[in-house]
Amino acid sequence: MKIIYTILSIIVVIFLALLGWKFYAESHTDSQSVRDLADFNPLIRGENYYVETSTPKSAEDLGKGTLYKYQAKAYNEDGKEKDLEYTATKKLKKERYLKIKYKVGEVKSFEEVSFSDIPKKAKAQLK
Repeated sequence: MKIIYTILSIIVVIFLALLGWKFYAESHTDSQSVRDLADFNPLIRGENYYVETSTPKSAEDLGKGTLYKYQAKAYNEDGKEKDLEYTATKKLKKERYLKIKYKVGEVKSFEEVSFSDIPKKAKAQLK
């Protein structure tokens, strides 16, 4: 019986630590190290946003290639708007749609999707 209480206590302590870490990470999105560590917390979920591509905001020559910076209004599946900045190593085609994975103040990745794959409320905002 003592072993069961010990195991349950450890589980509760781990859960509370992860929960505290979640709240801390979500309120300190300006720190790169906090954002990096947030990737290991299973309680922190990312969110998908959808954007229509446009011309790059800027282009930076890196010597071996160019880094294109984009800024756009993005919409989640509930139609909630967020201004997002993302980068690409190639110039993206205009008037295409991207699904952006966003977690703790940072764009993690993006992929091109068709307009029909976008959730209804986000699609309504993008029209």
